[in-house]
Amino acid sequence: MAKPLEEHSDEELQRGVAEGEFGDKKKVIAQEILRRRQEAKTQELKRKYKWFGGILAALSVVLVAFRGFWRK
Repeated sequence: MAKPLEEHSDEELQRGVAEGEFGDKKKVIAQEILRRRQEAKTQELKRKYKWFGGILAALSVVLVAFRGFWRK
């Protein structure tokens, strides 16, 4: 018995979709699984590096303020 689509790796799902190994219904399900996994990875990266964006924003504000002060 074949294992459920959820248990396949991303590479297996991508290959299966690209090569037409799945029927129409399974292809749609595989694409949705891939999309959700990618979304979860993106959210994890956003959560993990949110502090980095805050530091960049603060440095940008300081730089703009310093340039304005320096010109006067």
